[in-house]
Parts: sequence; C-alpha cells; structure tokens
Amino acid sequence: MEKLRWGYGEPVCPHCANIGAYFIKPRNGETRQTNRGSGTQRRLWTCKACRKQFTVLVGTIFHGSHIAVRTWLLVLFEMCSNKNGIAAREIERKYGLTPKSAWFMTQRIREGMKRDPLAGMLAVC
Repeated sequence: MEKLRWGYGEPVCPHCANIGAYFIKPRNGETRQTNRGSGTQRRLWTCKACRKQFTVLVGTIFHGSHIAVRTWLLVLFEMCSNKNGIAAREIERKYGLTPKSAWFMTQRIREGMKRDPLAGMLAVC
C-alpha cells in the first residue's frame, strides 16, 4: 500500500504535507503493539517537521476503523464487481461484522467512489 500511495519516494506527511519522515521500528523487530493489545504489521512513521505519527491509512477511507484492511479490500472488490452493488446485510453475514460496521463500510466506500476516480477515490470525505 505504501508503493501505491507514495510511489518509490519518501513518505509524505498527511498532516503538514512535508516530505521526509522516519520509520519507527517495533520493539520486538517484527510487530508493534496496538492500543488494544494486539500486534500489527502496519508500519508507523513520524514526520520530521510536525513530529506527528502516521501510517499509510491516514487520510483514506480506511482510517479510524478497527476492521482489518484485508476485509476492507475484499468488500471493496465485491462492491466494484457486482452489477447491482451489495447490501450491508450481506457483508455482515459474509465477514462476521456487526450491522453498524457493515453499514459504515458500505457508506464510506460509496462516498469514496463519488470522488474523482484516479486522484480521490480512497480519500476521506
């Protein structure tokens, strides 16, 4: 996802748009601890200018969700591939989500699809 968002250059801070950040290494070298106590493979960056932390998901429709990125991508694929779309209730049953989470995902994806297809499809509303 980092290559899709930033290309092969350095990460760009979503808070101040400064190019240049340093990678925060996990303490055990493999995964870092989240605030819920589980481990995650997501890489964490700190901006050199504003000193705020960010991941590749900040500023996208995936930001602020405790749902796995894999689930987001599967639902996004299903919504794009089905001719008539997909209901939140079907997503709820297929992926074991709560009704509120399934509705939230579908609404965010639909809002993201309203944007310019290339530049802002995954941007936050």
